[in-house]
Amino acid sequence: MKQIGQQIKRLFLLYTLILLSFFAGFTQLYGYLIEDNVINQQIRNEARYLQDHYHQTGTLLSPRYPWMKIIHRWQQLPQTVQEQHRQEPERIEFNTEAGNIHIVGLSVAPQQALLYAEVDAFTATNKVWPLNVAGVALLGTAIFALCSVVLMRSIGKIIAPLNRLRHRVESDSPQLLFPSGFTASLPDNEVGFLARAIEKQWHKLTSLLERESQFTRDISHELRTPVSILQNTLNQAGPMSPSDQKQARNQLDKLTKTLDVLTALARDESQLRRPLNVLSLLENVTMTLSLSGLRPDFELVVNVPEDYQVVANETLLYLLFRNLIENAHYHGSENTLRIAIRKQSLQFSNQNNPSTGGQQETSVSPLGIGQGLFLARRIVDFHHGTLTAQTLVEHNNKYFTVGITLPLPAPHAPVSC
Repeated sequence: MKQIGQQIKRLFLLYTLILLSFFAGFTQLYGYLIEDNVINQQIRNEARYLQDHYHQTGTLLSPRYPWMKIIHRWQQLPQTVQEQHRQEPERIEFNTEAGNIHIVGLSVAPQQALLYAEVDAFTATNKVWPLNVAGVALLGTAIFALCSVVLMRSIGKIIAPLNRLRHRVESDSPQLLFPSGFTASLPDNEVGFLARAIEKQWHKLTSLLERESQFTRDISHELRTPVSILQNTLNQAGPMSPSDQKQARNQLDKLTKTLDVLTALARDESQLRRPLNVLSLLENVTMTLSLSGLRPDFELVVNVPEDYQVVANETLLYLLFRNLIENAHYHGSENTLRIAIRKQSLQFSNQNNPSTGGQQETSVSPLGIGQGLFLARRIVDFHHGTLTAQTLVEHNNKYFTVGITLPLPAPHAPVSC
């Protein structure tokens, strides 16, 4: 894992090196320009002096500096200088094999005169640039070392609260993630704000997890026990009217299914999802329901490809299929449930006959899975899928259809039946 402190240190080192390089280049260029201007100014001053003396006396003196001399024709100069002069008549500085020379024309008509100056002996910039670079590097290194000591200490103090927060988040004891007073000890800056925001959300998540855990325990114990007692009571009770007995058992069945779904949704095992073969799971559900009381005349028409798969939790998907089939079995107006794939949606469809009153109720609040379609949506939403319920008219018959779309497995993913 990359650490912010190390990144800041490397960034500072890179910034310093770039700054030193620019500074060394700037000092070299500045020294060259100053030196060149000083030499040119001195040559021009000497040229004005010689011209003024010539105009006053008519005599052309020799230059006062030994590194200057008078020449009378450009032809006396090297060929390279003559070529450069023809290309740039106003040029003063020339580079030759003998060194760097400056030539200024003198206004001493009718004769032609040129002030010739050899300046190599006075140019120090080009000769001492290695020392200049070394000096800048030495001075820069000293400054860098001094600043580094101060910077590293400052960075250490700035990063220390962030490191403390990181160590707390990496703690193996979630209940001790934010001990009392921890966030108050952090500075009032972005780090402290981040720590307090994380602490607030952590306490919310911890409280939510505790409530969900308590809810799961309540369902598993407090509610399942009365259901078991109620079931035993119904089995041992005296004679009841058929309608009362049917109503009691229906309510008990609905409560049992609701508990099954809520418990499955709350368990950690529900987070485990894998590619499942839909046709195989439907066969398992049908076999189980056949043994537990499906009418012999109830027909289940399944038109699902053998290789159709979805990514889901097996327990929850089993409960969803079971309750949808039982819904059609107990509350449908015909003895046929059709299951097919249409546009990647798994659709459960059976006839809705308003004259019976049974399925008309299910079009608003189907009874096959606890509290209407609420728990069915809970299961589908849990898998990030979609559920639709609608009534379709075909050949003067109304069909109540529940469509379920669940995530599909990635290509070449292993399939589990």
